[in-house]
Amino acid sequence: MEKFGTEKLYGYPDNFFQTNTMCLKIIGMWIPSKDYSIVFRLFYALYVMFLYGEGLLFLFYELLFFGETDQISNFITFIGMVFTHMVGILKFSILILGRHKIKKMMNILQDDKYLYEPIGGISPGKMLSDGKATSSKISKLVFIMYTFVGVTAHISSNITLNKEIPGQYFDTYNKSCIDYMPYYFKFPFDVSKKWKCEVALTFMDIGLIFAAFIIACYDGVFVALLNCLRCQLLIECHVFRTIRQRSLKSLGLPETYTIFRDTANSALENEMYKQLSHSTEHLIVLLRVGEEIEAMFTFVTLSQTLASLLIFASCLYMASSLPMNSPEFFAQMEYFCCVLLQLMLFCYFGNEITLASQEIRSALFDCDWFGSSVRFRKTMIITMVRTQRPLYLTIGKFSPLTLSTIVAVCRGSFSYFALFKSVQNNTTDI
Repeated sequence: MEKFGTEKLYGYPDNFFQTNTMCLKIIGMWIPSKDYSIVFRLFYALYVMFLYGEGLLFLFYELLFFGETDQISNFITFIGMVFTHMVGILKFSILILGRHKIKKMMNILQDDKYLYEPIGGISPGKMLSDGKATSSKISKLVFIMYTFVGVTAHISSNITLNKEIPGQYFDTYNKSCIDYMPYYFKFPFDVSKKWKCEVALTFMDIGLIFAAFIIACYDGVFVALLNCLRCQLLIECHVFRTIRQRSLKSLGLPETYTIFRDTANSALENEMYKQLSHSTEHLIVLLRVGEEIEAMFTFVTLSQTLASLLIFASCLYMASSLPMNSPEFFAQMEYFCCVLLQLMLFCYFGNEITLASQEIRSALFDCDWFGSSVRFRKTMIITMVRTQRPLYLTIGKFSPLTLSTIVAVCRGSFSYFALFKSVQNNTTDI
Protein backbone atom coordinates (compact mmCIF):
# COMPACT_ATOMS: atom_id res chain seq x y z
CA MET A 1 0.00 0.00 0.00
CA GLU A 2 1.18 3.55 -0.73
CA LYS A 3 1.84 5.78 2.27
CA PHE A 4 1.04 9.44 1.84
CA GLY A 5 1.31 12.46 4.07
CA THR A 6 4.66 11.65 5.72
CA GLU A 7 7.77 13.83 5.55
CA LYS A 8 11.42 13.25 4.84
CA LEU A 9 14.35 14.81 6.67
CA TYR A 10 14.30 18.62 7.15
CA GLY A 11 10.56 18.86 6.43
CA TYR A 12 10.74 17.75 2.78
CA PRO A 13 7.49 16.22 1.48
CA ASP A 14 7.49 12.46 1.06
CA ASN A 15 5.76 12.60 -2.33
CA PHE A 16 5.48 15.92 -4.18
CA PHE A 17 3.31 14.29 -6.85
CA GLN A 18 0.80 12.60 -4.53
CA THR A 19 -2.28 14.29 -6.06
CA ASN A 20 -1.09 13.50 -9.58
CA THR A 21 -0.79 9.83 -8.64
CA MET A 22 -4.40 9.86 -7.48
CA CYS A 23 -5.49 11.54 -10.72
CA LEU A 24 -3.76 8.85 -12.77
CA LYS A 25 -5.73 6.25 -10.82
CA ILE A 26 -9.00 8.03 -11.61
CA ILE A 27 -8.40 7.91 -15.36
CA GLY A 28 -7.39 4.26 -15.25
CA MET A 29 -3.61 4.59 -15.68
CA TRP A 30 -2.82 2.37 -12.70
CA ILE A 31 -2.48 -1.35 -12.07
CA PRO A 32 -3.60 -2.36 -8.55
CA SER A 33 -1.11 -4.55 -6.73
CA LYS A 34 -1.99 -7.90 -5.21
CA ASP A 35 -2.29 -6.17 -1.85
CA TYR A 36 -5.77 -5.12 -2.96
CA SER A 37 -8.66 -7.57 -2.85
CA ILE A 38 -9.74 -9.44 -5.98
CA VAL A 39 -13.12 -7.75 -5.80
CA PHE A 40 -11.53 -4.29 -5.87
CA ARG A 41 -9.23 -5.21 -8.77
CA LEU A 42 -12.14 -6.66 -10.74
CA PHE A 43 -14.27 -3.60 -10.09
CA TYR A 44 -11.42 -1.29 -11.14
CA ALA A 45 -10.87 -3.31 -14.34
CA LEU A 46 -14.57 -3.02 -15.22
CA TYR A 47 -14.44 0.70 -14.45
CA VAL A 48 -11.48 1.18 -16.80
CA MET A 49 -13.12 -0.87 -19.58
CA PHE A 50 -16.32 1.15 -19.33
CA LEU A 51 -14.49 4.47 -19.19
CA TYR A 52 -12.26 3.86 -22.21
CA GLY A 53 -14.93 2.02 -24.20
CA GLU A 54 -17.45 4.83 -23.80
CA GLY A 55 -14.80 7.47 -24.49
CA LEU A 56 -13.60 5.85 -27.71
CA LEU A 57 -17.18 5.29 -28.88
CA PHE A 58 -18.04 8.94 -28.27
CA LEU A 59 -14.93 10.11 -30.15
CA PHE A 60 -15.88 7.89 -33.11
CA TYR A 61 -19.39 9.34 -33.33
CA GLU A 62 -18.05 12.83 -32.83
CA LEU A 63 -15.82 12.50 -35.88
CA LEU A 64 -18.73 11.11 -37.93
CA PHE A 65 -20.54 14.42 -37.43
CA PHE A 66 -17.81 16.18 -39.40
CA GLY A 67 -19.46 15.34 -42.71
CA GLU A 68 -22.86 16.60 -41.57
CA THR A 69 -21.95 20.16 -40.57
CA ASP A 70 -23.64 22.24 -43.28
CA GLN A 71 -23.90 25.47 -41.26
CA ILE A 72 -20.89 27.63 -40.51
CA SER A 73 -21.92 28.13 -36.88
CA ASN A 74 -22.13 24.37 -36.33
CA PHE A 75 -18.81 23.87 -38.08
CA ILE A 76 -16.98 26.51 -36.01
CA THR A 77 -18.33 25.11 -32.74
CA PHE A 78 -17.50 21.60 -33.88
CA ILE A 79 -13.86 22.27 -34.82
CA GLY A 80 -13.21 23.93 -31.45
CA MET A 81 -14.33 20.84 -29.52
CA VAL A 82 -12.66 18.41 -31.94
CA PHE A 83 -9.34 20.22 -31.64
CA THR A 84 -9.62 19.94 -27.86
CA HIS A 85 -10.18 16.20 -28.08
CA MET A 86 -7.41 15.71 -30.64
CA VAL A 87 -4.97 17.47 -28.33
CA GLY A 88 -6.40 15.32 -25.52
CA ILE A 89 -5.48 12.18 -27.46
CA LEU A 90 -1.96 13.53 -27.95
CA LYS A 91 -1.72 14.23 -24.21
CA PHE A 92 -2.97 10.75 -23.42
CA SER A 93 -0.28 9.31 -25.71
CA ILE A 94 2.39 11.24 -23.82
CA LEU A 95 1.08 9.95 -20.48
CA ILE A 96 1.04 6.36 -21.76
CA LEU A 97 4.21 6.21 -23.86
CA GLY A 98 6.25 8.47 -21.60
CA ARG A 99 5.03 7.18 -18.25
CA HIS A 100 8.36 5.59 -17.33
CA LYS A 101 10.28 8.71 -18.29
CA ILE A 102 7.84 10.90 -16.36
CA LYS A 103 8.19 8.65 -13.32
CA LYS A 104 11.98 8.87 -13.63
CA MET A 105 11.87 12.68 -13.76
CA MET A 106 9.61 12.74 -10.70
CA ASN A 107 12.07 10.56 -8.79
CA ILE A 108 15.06 12.70 -9.82
CA LEU A 109 13.31 15.88 -8.71
CA GLN A 110 12.73 14.26 -5.28
CA ASP A 111 16.12 12.59 -4.91
CA ASP A 112 17.01 12.14 -1.22
CA LYS A 113 20.63 12.90 -2.11
CA TYR A 114 19.79 16.60 -2.37
CA LEU A 115 18.09 17.49 0.91
CA TYR A 116 19.21 20.73 2.53
CA GLU A 117 18.77 21.69 6.15
CA PRO A 118 17.21 25.04 7.15
CA ILE A 119 19.60 27.95 7.45
CA GLY A 120 19.12 31.64 8.07
CA GLY A 121 15.47 31.19 8.98
CA ILE A 122 14.64 29.71 5.56
CA SER A 123 13.71 26.04 5.18
CA PRO A 124 14.19 24.46 1.72
CA GLY A 125 11.96 21.58 2.82
CA LYS A 126 9.12 24.00 3.57
CA MET A 127 9.65 25.69 0.21
CA LEU A 128 9.11 22.36 -1.52
CA SER A 129 6.17 21.49 0.74
CA ASP A 130 4.51 24.79 -0.14
CA GLY A 131 5.13 24.03 -3.81
CA LYS A 132 3.50 20.63 -3.33
CA ALA A 133 0.43 22.28 -1.79
CA THR A 134 0.22 24.67 -4.75
CA SER A 135 0.49 21.83 -7.30
CA SER A 136 -2.14 19.83 -5.42
CA LYS A 137 -4.56 22.76 -5.43
CA ILE A 138 -3.99 23.39 -9.13
CA SER A 139 -4.54 19.72 -10.04
CA LYS A 140 -7.76 19.61 -8.04
CA LEU A 141 -8.89 22.94 -9.50
CA VAL A 142 -8.36 21.73 -13.08
CA PHE A 143 -10.26 18.49 -12.39
CA ILE A 144 -13.15 20.33 -10.73
CA MET A 145 -13.20 23.00 -13.42
CA TYR A 146 -13.52 20.59 -16.33
CA THR A 147 -16.08 18.47 -14.49
CA PHE A 148 -18.06 21.59 -13.62
CA VAL A 149 -18.19 22.62 -17.28
CA GLY A 150 -19.56 19.22 -18.30
CA VAL A 151 -22.08 19.02 -15.47
CA THR A 152 -23.41 22.56 -15.91
CA ALA A 153 -23.71 22.07 -19.68
CA HIS A 154 -25.73 18.91 -19.05
CA ILE A 155 -27.99 20.60 -16.47
CA SER A 156 -28.64 23.70 -18.59
CA SER A 157 -29.40 21.58 -21.68
CA ASN A 158 -31.70 19.29 -19.70
CA ILE A 159 -33.58 22.23 -18.17
CA THR A 160 -34.05 23.87 -21.58
CA LEU A 161 -35.18 20.56 -23.10
CA ASN A 162 -37.84 19.92 -20.44
CA LYS A 163 -39.00 23.52 -20.50
CA GLU A 164 -39.50 23.78 -24.27
CA ILE A 165 -40.59 20.18 -24.93
CA PRO A 166 -43.25 19.26 -22.35
CA GLY A 167 -44.28 16.24 -24.41
CA GLN A 168 -42.28 13.23 -25.62
CA TYR A 169 -41.99 14.01 -29.36
CA PHE A 170 -40.00 16.76 -31.07
CA ASP A 171 -42.07 16.89 -34.29
CA THR A 172 -44.92 18.61 -32.48
CA TYR A 173 -42.71 21.58 -31.64
CA ASN A 174 -40.72 21.69 -34.89
CA LYS A 175 -37.52 20.88 -32.99
CA SER A 176 -34.96 18.08 -32.90
CA CYS A 177 -32.65 16.64 -30.29
CA ILE A 178 -29.61 18.34 -31.84
CA ASP A 179 -31.12 21.75 -30.96
CA TYR A 180 -30.62 20.99 -27.25
CA MET A 181 -27.12 19.56 -27.33
CA PRO A 182 -24.39 21.84 -25.90
CA TYR A 183 -21.95 20.27 -28.39
CA TYR A 184 -22.40 18.33 -31.60
CA PHE A 185 -21.92 14.66 -32.36
CA LYS A 186 -23.66 12.00 -34.44
CA PHE A 187 -26.27 10.13 -32.42
CA PRO A 188 -25.56 6.37 -32.24
CA PHE A 189 -29.27 5.56 -31.82
CA ASP A 190 -32.74 6.93 -32.49
CA VAL A 191 -33.48 10.19 -30.62
CA SER A 192 -36.97 10.97 -31.87
CA LYS A 193 -38.34 10.91 -28.30
CA LYS A 194 -37.33 13.21 -25.46
CA TRP A 195 -36.27 10.43 -23.10
CA LYS A 196 -33.99 9.02 -25.80
CA CYS A 197 -32.52 12.49 -26.27
CA GLU A 198 -31.79 12.61 -22.54
CA VAL A 199 -29.99 9.27 -22.82
CA ALA A 200 -27.96 10.65 -25.74
CA LEU A 201 -27.14 13.72 -23.64
CA THR A 202 -25.89 11.47 -20.83
CA PHE A 203 -23.86 9.40 -23.30
CA MET A 204 -22.26 12.59 -24.62
CA ASP A 205 -21.52 13.89 -21.13
CA ILE A 206 -19.74 10.71 -20.05
CA GLY A 207 -17.56 10.91 -23.15
CA LEU A 208 -16.82 14.58 -22.53
CA ILE A 209 -16.01 13.98 -18.86
CA PHE A 210 -13.66 11.13 -19.84
CA ALA A 211 -11.83 13.47 -22.23
CA ALA A 212 -11.80 16.17 -19.56
CA PHE A 213 -10.27 13.75 -17.03
CA ILE A 214 -7.43 12.87 -19.42
CA ILE A 215 -6.72 16.52 -20.23
CA ALA A 216 -6.89 17.53 -16.57
CA CYS A 217 -4.59 14.68 -15.54
CA TYR A 218 -2.00 15.64 -18.17
CA ASP A 219 -2.19 19.30 -17.26
CA GLY A 220 -1.80 18.43 -13.58
CA VAL A 221 1.28 16.26 -14.23
CA PHE A 222 2.87 18.86 -16.53
CA VAL A 223 2.26 21.77 -14.14
CA ALA A 224 3.45 19.71 -11.15
CA LEU A 225 6.72 18.87 -12.94
CA LEU A 226 7.24 22.54 -13.80
CA ASN A 227 6.37 23.69 -10.29
CA CYS A 228 8.65 21.12 -8.65
CA LEU A 229 11.51 22.13 -10.95
CA ARG A 230 10.86 25.81 -10.16
CA CYS A 231 10.92 25.12 -6.41
CA GLN A 232 14.15 23.16 -6.67
CA LEU A 233 15.81 25.95 -8.68
CA LEU A 234 14.76 28.50 -6.05
CA ILE A 235 16.11 26.18 -3.35
CA GLU A 236 19.42 26.05 -5.22
CA CYS A 237 19.51 29.85 -5.27
CA HIS A 238 19.10 29.86 -1.49
CA VAL A 239 21.72 27.14 -1.03
CA PHE A 240 24.28 28.99 -3.18
CA ARG A 241 23.75 32.19 -1.17
CA THR A 242 24.27 30.36 2.13
CA ILE A 243 27.25 28.16 1.24
CA ARG A 244 29.51 29.82 3.80
CA GLN A 245 26.91 29.60 6.58
CA ARG A 246 26.31 25.94 5.77
CA SER A 247 30.03 25.22 5.78
CA LEU A 248 30.51 26.91 9.15
CA LYS A 249 27.57 25.02 10.62
CA SER A 250 28.86 21.72 9.23
CA LEU A 251 32.25 22.29 10.90
CA GLY A 252 30.69 23.46 14.17
CA LEU A 253 32.12 26.97 13.81
CA PRO A 254 30.18 30.05 14.94
CA GLU A 255 28.34 32.15 12.33
CA THR A 256 30.51 35.13 13.29
CA TYR A 257 33.70 33.25 12.38
CA THR A 258 35.77 35.30 9.90
CA ILE A 259 38.99 34.64 8.09
CA PHE A 260 40.85 36.68 5.48
CA ARG A 261 41.65 33.70 3.23
CA ASP A 262 39.87 30.35 3.36
CA THR A 263 43.12 28.62 2.47
CA ALA A 264 44.35 29.51 5.96
CA ASN A 265 41.79 27.00 7.30
CA SER A 266 42.03 23.91 5.13
CA ALA A 267 38.98 22.29 6.74
CA LEU A 268 36.81 25.31 5.91
CA GLU A 269 38.20 25.57 2.38
CA ASN A 270 37.51 21.88 1.74
CA GLU A 271 33.99 22.15 3.15
CA MET A 272 33.24 25.25 1.06
CA TYR A 273 34.38 23.49 -2.10
CA LYS A 274 32.47 20.35 -1.13
CA GLN A 275 29.26 22.34 -0.59
CA LEU A 276 29.69 24.16 -3.91
CA SER A 277 30.43 20.95 -5.82
CA HIS A 278 27.39 19.22 -4.34
CA SER A 279 25.09 22.15 -5.15
CA THR A 280 26.53 22.50 -8.65
CA GLU A 281 25.96 18.79 -9.25
CA HIS A 282 22.33 19.22 -8.17
CA LEU A 283 21.94 22.23 -10.46
CA ILE A 284 23.27 20.25 -13.43
CA VAL A 285 20.74 17.50 -12.66
CA LEU A 286 17.91 20.06 -12.53
CA LEU A 287 18.94 21.66 -15.82
CA ARG A 288 19.06 18.23 -17.42
CA VAL A 289 15.55 17.46 -16.15
CA GLY A 290 14.40 20.81 -17.53
CA GLU A 291 15.75 19.86 -20.95
CA GLU A 292 13.98 16.48 -20.76
CA ILE A 293 10.68 18.16 -19.86
CA GLU A 294 11.17 20.53 -22.78
CA ALA A 295 11.87 17.67 -25.20
CA MET A 296 8.87 15.61 -24.05
CA PHE A 297 6.20 18.30 -23.83
CA THR A 298 7.20 20.97 -26.34
CA PHE A 299 5.14 19.73 -29.30
CA VAL A 300 2.10 19.06 -27.12
CA THR A 301 2.40 22.66 -25.94
CA LEU A 302 2.53 23.74 -29.58
CA SER A 303 -0.64 21.76 -30.32
CA GLN A 304 -2.34 23.23 -27.24
CA THR A 305 -1.40 26.77 -28.29
CA LEU A 306 -2.68 26.35 -31.85
CA ALA A 307 -5.86 24.71 -30.61
CA SER A 308 -6.39 27.54 -28.13
CA LEU A 309 -6.26 30.02 -31.01
CA LEU A 310 -9.17 28.32 -32.76
CA ILE A 311 -11.06 27.55 -29.54
CA PHE A 312 -10.97 31.18 -28.40
CA ALA A 313 -12.12 32.36 -31.81
CA SER A 314 -14.84 29.69 -31.90
CA CYS A 315 -16.17 30.61 -28.44
CA LEU A 316 -16.17 34.32 -29.22
CA TYR A 317 -17.94 33.73 -32.53
CA MET A 318 -20.66 31.61 -30.96
CA ALA A 319 -21.08 33.91 -27.95
CA SER A 320 -21.47 36.94 -30.23
CA SER A 321 -24.47 35.32 -31.93
CA LEU A 322 -26.26 34.10 -28.77
CA PRO A 323 -28.41 35.92 -26.20
CA MET A 324 -26.48 36.63 -23.01
CA ASN A 325 -29.12 34.91 -20.87
CA SER A 326 -29.12 31.68 -22.85
CA PRO A 327 -27.56 28.41 -21.56
CA GLU A 328 -25.52 28.14 -24.77
CA PHE A 329 -23.86 31.51 -24.11
CA PHE A 330 -23.01 30.40 -20.58
CA ALA A 331 -21.53 27.13 -21.86
CA GLN A 332 -19.36 28.94 -24.42
CA MET A 333 -18.02 31.38 -21.82
CA GLU A 334 -17.27 28.52 -19.42
CA TYR A 335 -15.38 26.68 -22.11
CA PHE A 336 -13.48 29.85 -23.05
CA CYS A 337 -12.43 30.48 -19.43
CA CYS A 338 -11.31 26.85 -18.96
CA VAL A 339 -9.03 26.87 -21.99
CA LEU A 340 -7.70 30.32 -21.09
CA LEU A 341 -6.85 29.19 -17.54
CA GLN A 342 -5.23 26.04 -18.94
CA LEU A 343 -2.94 28.05 -21.22
CA MET A 344 -2.21 30.59 -18.48
CA LEU A 345 -0.99 27.84 -16.15
CA PHE A 346 1.47 26.56 -18.77
CA CYS A 347 2.74 30.04 -19.55
CA TYR A 348 3.00 31.12 -15.91
CA PHE A 349 5.10 28.16 -14.75
CA GLY A 350 7.18 28.21 -17.93
CA ASN A 351 7.93 31.85 -17.22
CA GLU A 352 8.68 31.11 -13.54
CA ILE A 353 11.24 28.46 -14.49
CA THR A 354 13.03 30.95 -16.72
CA LEU A 355 13.08 33.56 -13.94
CA ALA A 356 14.34 31.01 -11.38
CA SER A 357 17.16 29.88 -13.69
CA GLN A 358 18.16 33.51 -14.29
CA GLU A 359 18.49 34.06 -10.54
CA ILE A 360 21.17 31.38 -10.21
CA ARG A 361 23.98 33.72 -11.35
CA SER A 362 23.17 36.46 -8.85
CA ALA A 363 22.79 33.83 -6.11
CA LEU A 364 26.28 32.51 -6.86
CA PHE A 365 27.72 36.02 -6.79
CA ASP A 366 26.13 36.57 -3.35
CA CYS A 367 27.77 33.52 -1.77
CA ASP A 368 30.50 35.47 0.09
CA TRP A 369 33.25 34.22 -2.17
CA PHE A 370 35.81 37.05 -1.67
CA GLY A 371 38.05 35.01 0.63
CA SER A 372 37.52 31.70 -1.17
CA SER A 373 40.18 29.55 -2.80
CA VAL A 374 41.13 29.57 -6.46
CA ARG A 375 39.41 26.25 -7.20
CA PHE A 376 36.22 27.50 -5.54
CA ARG A 377 36.19 30.64 -7.69
CA LYS A 378 36.95 28.70 -10.87
CA THR A 379 34.05 26.33 -10.23
CA MET A 380 31.80 29.27 -9.40
CA ILE A 381 32.70 31.11 -12.63
CA ILE A 382 32.19 28.00 -14.77
CA THR A 383 28.76 27.50 -13.18
CA MET A 384 27.85 31.16 -13.77
CA VAL A 385 28.88 30.86 -17.42
CA ARG A 386 26.73 27.72 -17.76
CA THR A 387 23.70 29.54 -16.35
CA GLN A 388 24.26 32.61 -18.52
CA ARG A 389 21.72 31.09 -20.91
CA PRO A 390 18.45 30.78 -18.94
CA LEU A 391 16.38 27.62 -19.01
CA TYR A 392 13.52 28.07 -21.47
CA LEU A 393 10.56 25.87 -22.24
CA THR A 394 9.46 26.39 -25.81
CA ILE A 395 6.36 26.02 -27.94
CA GLY A 396 7.40 23.45 -30.52
CA LYS A 397 11.00 24.79 -30.51
CA PHE A 398 9.68 28.02 -32.10
CA SER A 399 8.99 30.41 -29.24
CA PRO A 400 9.64 30.57 -25.47
CA LEU A 401 6.74 29.62 -23.22
CA THR A 402 6.31 32.87 -21.28
CA LEU A 403 3.51 35.17 -20.18
CA SER A 404 3.74 37.05 -23.47
CA THR A 405 2.48 33.89 -25.16
CA ILE A 406 -1.00 34.48 -23.70
CA VAL A 407 -1.14 37.95 -25.22
CA ALA A 408 -0.03 36.65 -28.61
CA VAL A 409 -2.63 33.86 -28.57
CA CYS A 410 -5.45 36.23 -27.58
CA ARG A 411 -4.50 38.68 -30.32
CA GLY A 412 -4.39 35.88 -32.87
CA SER A 413 -7.76 34.50 -31.73
CA PHE A 414 -9.41 37.90 -32.24
CA SER A 415 -8.07 37.87 -35.79
CA TYR A 416 -9.64 34.48 -36.43
CA PHE A 417 -12.86 35.70 -34.81
CA ALA A 418 -12.96 38.63 -37.23
CA LEU A 419 -12.36 36.21 -40.11
CA PHE A 420 -15.25 33.97 -39.01
CA LYS A 421 -17.59 36.96 -38.76
CA SER A 422 -16.50 38.16 -42.17
CA VAL A 423 -17.23 34.75 -43.73
CA GLN A 424 -20.61 34.70 -42.02
CA ASN A 425 -21.52 38.16 -43.32
CA ASN A 426 -20.44 37.25 -46.85
CA THR A 427 -22.51 34.07 -46.69
CA THR A 428 -25.55 35.99 -45.44
CA ASP A 429 -25.24 38.59 -48.24
CA ILE A 430 -25.20 35.84 -50.83
